[in-house]
Amino acid sequence: MVTNDFEITQLLIDASQCGVIHTGGTLCRENRSCVGESAARTLRHLAIDTAFISASGWDSRGIFTPDENKVTVKETVSQVSARSILLCDSSKYNQVATFMALPLTRFTTIITDRHLSDAAASHIARHACEVLRAG
Repeated sequence: MVTNDFEITQLLIDASQCGVIHTGGTLCRENRSCVGESAARTLRHLAIDTAFISASGWDSRGIFTPDENKVTVKETVSQVSARSILLCDSSKYNQVATFMALPLTRFTTIITDRHLSDAAASHIARHACEVLRAG
């Protein structure tokens, strides 16, 4: 498992026996994760099967973040992964931040909650990728 998130790292330490690589990088206290070029540099040396990526906001164009240092990490993990899955709840849909990190076409699947509208899910499925609504 590869992560830049300290919460996920702690869960993996406590509840699994799998190998864990933490990317390191610049600490983002707000999200308890590492960001920036140092984290991206670690990712560039890896071959990842599936990347699970989150975002501060998303719409039919892509995913957004208010933190420029998160963009390079999201771009890089998407580039080194065989497939990328967006994990983002519907409350963040149509929430746009300063930086677009990735277009939705970079994802194979979006996993969200049941509250994403049928119209939005259909539009995304036609133009970008598969949408799975949990719940």
